[in-house]
Amino acid sequence: MKTATFNIPSISCSACSNKIQEGVKTLTGVQNVSIDLKSQQVKVDYNPENIMPQEIKMHISQMGYEII
Repeated sequence: MKTATFNIPSISCSACSNKIQEGVKTLTGVQNVSIDLKSQQVKVDYNPENIMPQEIKMHISQMGYEII
C-alpha cells in the first residue's frame, strides 16, 4: 500500500470534501481517502498494482477540482 497526497485549493467546504471522498473511493485499488479542509490536502492510500497517482489525479480533475 502506498499513499499519494494532492493539494486541491478549491476544496472549501464539507460538500466538496464528501464529493471527492466518495468519488475517489469508487476507484479500484483505492483503500482509504482522507481530506484535510484546513490544509486543502487529499491523502489517498492505494494499491500500486491496481491504480497509479496520475489516474487518481485525473479522476479528481474530471470531477472539476484543480490540483496543484
